[in-house]
Amino acid sequence: MAVESNAKQFSVNMIWIYSNTTNLSKDDFMPSDQLQMTLADTLNYFPILASRATEDTKGNVTMHLTNEGVLYTEAECPNQTLDYFIPQTFLDEGFDYEHINTSDLAVRIKTDWTGPCMSIQVTRLKCNSVILSISASHCLTDAESMSHFINTWASGKPPQKMPMFDKTFILYPTEQQQQQQRINSQTRPKDCVFNRNINPSSNTPFIQAQSQRVISKVYVFSIDELNNLKKEASKDISKSIDYISTYDALYAHMILVIAAATQTSLTDNIKILQSFNGRSNFVSCCSSTVLNYFGSFPFWLYDEIPSDREPTLSSLAELIHKMYSKQSEHTLREYNAYLMSGDGDINKNRVDADIINHDFHCVSWRKGNLLNANFDNSGFPIYSGPTNYLYPRYFPMMDTYARDGSINIVLGLREEDYKRMIQQNMLHKYR
Repeated sequence: MAVESNAKQFSVNMIWIYSNTTNLSKDDFMPSDQLQMTLADTLNYFPILASRATEDTKGNVTMHLTNEGVLYTEAECPNQTLDYFIPQTFLDEGFDYEHINTSDLAVRIKTDWTGPCMSIQVTRLKCNSVILSISASHCLTDAESMSHFINTWASGKPPQKMPMFDKTFILYPTEQQQQQQRINSQTRPKDCVFNRNINPSSNTPFIQAQSQRVISKVYVFSIDELNNLKKEASKDISKSIDYISTYDALYAHMILVIAAATQTSLTDNIKILQSFNGRSNFVSCCSSTVLNYFGSFPFWLYDEIPSDREPTLSSLAELIHKMYSKQSEHTLREYNAYLMSGDGDINKNRVDADIINHDFHCVSWRKGNLLNANFDNSGFPIYSGPTNYLYPRYFPMMDTYARDGSINIVLGLREEDYKRMIQQNMLHKYR
């Protein structure tokens, strides 16, 4: 589908850190032969990950179920313990997430489709703790699908919910509706951040950002802090909104924090972007099996902050909430159709926003069960998140810790903006 091929320029790069708290030997803690055997079995249920891809002249990616496998690597780091990557503390959370070190953990996949579409590395440390690194093309998987895969692999059993690969549910079901879809698809949907009529430029914000130092850190928000934030954001919402979610409130808060740190005026036609998992919108018209769709199904939505007044925590949270809550199977089908409208060239889709210097973007993995992957005696991972993080302003909101309801976010800021954020002391004002 177009929404998947449109994500081919990006990759999903994740790590899971497992602490060997019981001091087992490397033959007993997540043993190598067991990992490889269960991985091979798991790939039988997720054959698209072991496939090979080709791309046509219009940017459409086709997966060939060749069963050639994934790239699997085992590495040893005999001179470093877990503290080198994630220092322990005496605080309640037990680890200094803010100073986590992922610089040596990223694994790569080829972007020219000449090799495996997924790469996995198992790194064993001096203390026999294990760091699992996975990279995959974003057109194959999103956070929802990655969670489905990693939890199945960790269980060593067939998936509790069988993955669904049929993509036809994104299309209108009747010929008459499909004809109407082709007519409507010429017009850019209101919430679609992609624009097919922007001329390509070699001087993109992404290229500019590479030459500037970005300080990236993990920040922990406790459940009490999140509840306080949610309560504050819910004070002045309109009667048309039933509730404000934790996601709405935290994203709105981070916009205010980042705007202050970067000296961004929020009345300067600022766009708010978010990745929306559209699976649940198709349950009513299809069936609940679409919740198990395995692929990449994030719809990149946006809206503009009204420029006639200064936004508040509540107004931002309400704007964020309305953006995704008004989506339906009809709007998402229009979105997908627009991405391949006209001559069908996927390469013409360009992000109509500057998420590096001007606008805001968040992606949420909350309640994605990425922290539930327990490999027999490994226990649950003490951390899961992206391996490399290069761009300022944009931030992932990561999975919720089951033990206490806390949430990690990863935020990168240019050095001068980072220093300003620390001085302003706004980040944890609701703690």
